[in-house]
Amino acid sequence: MFTPITLTGRVTADLEIQTSSNGTEYIQFNVAVNKGYGEQEHANFYQCILFGKAAERLSKAGVKKGSLLFITGDLDLVEYTRKADGSKGTIAKITVYEWNYVPTGKRAESSNASSGNGTPASAGAEDGFMDMEDCGENGLPFN
Repeated sequence: MFTPITLTGRVTADLEIQTSSNGTEYIQFNVAVNKGYGEQEHANFYQCILFGKAAERLSKAGVKKGSLLFITGDLDLVEYTRKADGSKGTIAKITVYEWNYVPTGKRAESSNASSGNGTPASAGAEDGFMDMEDCGENGLPFN
């Protein structure tokens, strides 16, 4: 059964393409998603995986530790047993179908940045949003 999920989070470590025992390339990485506010703020972690050409595109796009991504995929909650004490735990795993960079207010280092579906990243102002100076007296970008 397909359990769709979309989230925005930061990659927790630099990525590395790996090869499965049957020869399929894949990338597996964790994403931290902030939740809550103030003293209640905490991070949820999701383990993400991409296969084949999608993994290759993610690697070539320069995604690294700290990159902010918008991810769409299939969520699975997988139960595991901890080696240390034998207790049970659950991890959220996402098979990523699509991803995009999220603008962070910094100018892109490369003019050929792309999204996970092969389309160019959004162009425009440095952070992807219109400058307030471009807005009229009423604060709207049109009259």
